Amino acid sequence: MRCPSGIVRIAEIQTFVQNPQPHADPQPIGSASVEVCADNETKYIDIVTRGAPDDVANNGQQGHKSGVDGTIQIHGRTAQLNANIYIPLSDADYTQCARQDDSGQDGSCKPHAQVVSFTGTWVFSLGKWATFRTGADSAGSPVVIAARVLSGPVE
Repeated sequence: MRCPSGIVRIAEIQTFVQNPQPHADPQPIGSASVEVCADNETKYIDIVTRGAPDDVANNGQQGHKSGVDGTIQIHGRTAQLNANIYIPLSDADYTQCARQDDSGQDGSCKPHAQVVSFTGTWVFSLGKWATFRTGADSAGSPVVIAARVLSGPVE
């Protein structure tokens, strides 16, 4: 997207699951970025997927994407972010289903992908990350979204 006139900003977001172990690296979920024009500050739609396609991953189960999508609006020094975070299935999700299958059910247990929604408004400083805890994954580990606004390219 090219901004026809006005101020250009770059909005970046990253989502991750914090590891509960001290000094452990967070598990990335997805990231996205977009140019935001001063005269049209509502365009931010980006979907990040990783891993095998749905028909290959998760034993052929459909619809288990991971990543992030959303919208951002910038008004002066204030930014508003609306995002959905698609948390990848964990080993614990599959283990829980295996236990249910062993307990005599019909074997139809399918782990469900988890989506966390976030809406937040904050006053930003250019280039400085703002982080927000948005919920927890199926194991109870915090899901975090980090966002920043940068000056855009000058043409």
